[in-house]
Amino acid sequence: MVPGYREVRQLGAGRTGRVFLATYETTGAYVAIKYLNATLRRDAEFMDRFRADTHTLVELDDPHVVKLYEYVETPTRAAVVTELVDGVSLRTLLAEHGRTSPEAALTVLKATLLALAAAHDKGVPHRDVKPENVLVQADGASKLADFGVVVHAEEPGVPAGSPPYMSPELWTQRTSGPPADLYAAACVLFEAVKGRPPYRADGALALRDQHLMEPVPLEVVPDALRDLLKRGLAKDPAARYASARQFAAELEEDAVAGYGPDWEQRGRRHLGELATLLALRFPLAKPDATADAPARARDRVRVPRLPPHLWIAGATVATVMIALLASGGRLPPGPGTVLMPPPETTEPTPTTPAPTTPDAATRTPTSPRTSARTSARPTGPTRADPTTPPPVPRTSAPVPTGPLSARAAPSPAVQSASIVQWSGSAGAVRVAADGPGPVRLQVSFTRRDDDGPARTVAHEARTLAGNTAYTDTVLRDLGAVPCGRRAHFGLVVLTEPAAANGPQVSEVEVAGPSCPTPSPTDLPTGSTSAPTTAKHPSTPLSEPHATASEPGDAGTPAAVGPSATAARAPAPGSPSPEGAAPDE
Repeated sequence: MVPGYREVRQLGAGRTGRVFLATYETTGAYVAIKYLNATLRRDAEFMDRFRADTHTLVELDDPHVVKLYEYVETPTRAAVVTELVDGVSLRTLLAEHGRTSPEAALTVLKATLLALAAAHDKGVPHRDVKPENVLVQADGASKLADFGVVVHAEEPGVPAGSPPYMSPELWTQRTSGPPADLYAAACVLFEAVKGRPPYRADGALALRDQHLMEPVPLEVVPDALRDLLKRGLAKDPAARYASARQFAAELEEDAVAGYGPDWEQRGRRHLGELATLLALRFPLAKPDATADAPARARDRVRVPRLPPHLWIAGATVATVMIALLASGGRLPPGPGTVLMPPPETTEPTPTTPAPTTPDAATRTPTSPRTSARTSARPTGPTRADPTTPPPVPRTSAPVPTGPLSARAAPSPAVQSASIVQWSGSAGAVRVAADGPGPVRLQVSFTRRDDDGPARTVAHEARTLAGNTAYTDTVLRDLGAVPCGRRAHFGLVVLTEPAAANGPQVSEVEVAGPSCPTPSPTDLPTGSTSAPTTAKHPSTPLSEPHATASEPGDAGTPAAVGPSATAARAPAPGSPSPEGAAPDE
């Protein structure tokens, strides 16, 4: 346990360590704490380099980089405290959806390159760029995580890193620097658009040979990406882009030429849609496993009405969900903002309003930062974001006295919201609060046809007041499903103030009717098929229609759903609608 933080639950575990959701005790802001595994702690070369890098990383403040707040090391444990990004990794997204659109893949690469540029300017390479370390949020924005956290492969003679993304010079000379990061970023672009890395083989050494000698498979990627991949995956580091910024500038030119000036908006929209479908896997989607959740809910600040600039087409509801949760109950000034742990200074009393404009001089200690040093604790973030309001104290504001008739009833804390039932067209929602004051209930309806993207069909809002428990019915006709097809009808429920257990999502599969089988009477007049078939009564009339549908390519599930007739049943081994489990 890192002093000053309270762990909520484990989020995942991987080769480099375990990650926990935690809160900063001073303000209640959410953070992520990663405990490095014993293998890394025993690697003296890694630990020396990582300690040196963290001095720079704690000062790195870029919107495309997961912020490092603090590094704490004891004789038995090493932990990294970072910004919590409420989203899913690109690995999870690809495991579920197979691939992204070219514009979405370019959007991810652009954010990754800008993150690398910020770190390279400080002299810190990433060393392990891969889909697991790219985190995608519900608004389509992405951030690069885990700078410098890289382990040795299990096979002898293989350098530290992830073999599918390791550059030729990393294999031969153990040279890990900015050119190797750019090579790995190009591999991520290839995998995002094709659903697989550029090279695949059994074993790390076989992969090494492909990275060293095999030509880049440019023939399978869209034309607009070929020049970027040809140069980004060049075997010779000198033939690659000179810097991450140059790579990003070339990307911008090629993307505009290939997909038009609004390519990035479409790319972010597509990423947001894909991430929205995985909203239940976000770190804050599950209720906190602590007993005092209702108490924490009472400390939250009331949520204002939603500003229009946070509503993004195709991911409207999810964007608001993430903004509400990441801020602990209040909307940040813009999409993708996450509260940072503030300096450990005296909190203002409830009667003293917090300043409306943050002042870096008052929020930042004047002494040099020591958070990256062993067993040292920071007093707060080094620099303040002028666009981010100061954290609000968790102490609730005093409730005015006097008769209720002379003032509006205060908004209660919403203890829970739940979807009791949802059939795809009708359901019930239950809300529990600690007072009879007004609670705003927001309900959105989504539809996803076959394996396509989800879209918001409708949304409605209603105000609940006068009780402490409510059960409301929801009704919505989301349209018919064509024969032989399937659709997923979803229900998203949010409350204002935000419920202690967060937004609730339910999605059900609705199958269309079976498609009719052609009969002999359906044959056109004058057709020669009927006389021919009549001469061979042993041949069934439906035989020409009995061919099973072909499954999609490597990243596209077959279009035929479970409601299809036996003549159109998918072949064994077709991907299931649930997809693969996330790769932590």
